[in-house]
Amino acid sequence: MTITQSTIATTSSPVITVSLESVGVFTGICVSISVLGTLAVKLINNLNNISSSITQIKEDLKEHADNKEKIRDLDKKLDLHIQDYVNRKDTVTLLIAQVSQTVDHRTNRLYTSMKDIESYLQLQGNFKIREFQDLRKMEEENPFNKL
Repeated sequence: MTITQSTIATTSSPVITVSLESVGVFTGICVSISVLGTLAVKLINNLNNISSSITQIKEDLKEHADNKEKIRDLDKKLDLHIQDYVNRKDTVTLLIAQVSQTVDHRTNRLYTSMKDIESYLQLQGNFKIREFQDLRKMEEENPFNKL
């Protein structure tokens, strides 16, 4: 009978021993890396939000600058219209004063002519002049009748 002997091949390769302590260290490293990754993602999101806010503010400032130019143009147009209104108002005031002066002058001339005719007719002696109310004197005597 032959006896066979079994041979087991043994190799000398490095052996990693897993212990509870090494698992805890490995888990701590993984948790730390995930926390740092989460913090990095939050930081990047905040920086992106800040960047987009700055971009939005720049666009708003450009829009407000355009509005500023429009407002300046409108202000200039308004100043022109106000000056035009003042000039027209002054012109109308001068024209009304001129018409009033002309009417007063002609009324005074008529009044003077009537007085001259009255005195001439009284000198002739054959014409009797009726009494009439002088409206100008009435206005001067009773200024409150104008109300």
